[in-house]
Amino acid sequence: MSQTSGIPLAVFHRVGSIACGGLNTMPHDGAVVTYLSYCKISHKRGYFDMFIVAGAIPILANIVAIILGTIGIV
Repeated sequence: MSQTSGIPLAVFHRVGSIACGGLNTMPHDGAVVTYLSYCKISHKRGYFDMFIVAGAIPILANIVAIILGTIGIV
């Protein structure tokens, strides 16, 4: 798919890797549940911070990587 679309393989891999990292912080994920229970924090109190750090920032980084990869900088 990378070759047919003209995207360099390194950029294709980078975008895919970042995308996988930004989508694994759903509220029902086992790691999130374990982390919040270990810290004795409720979902309501702790999930917003976790979503920003492990969800929103990687998704924004992925958008930047796609834009930079499209114009050929990365």
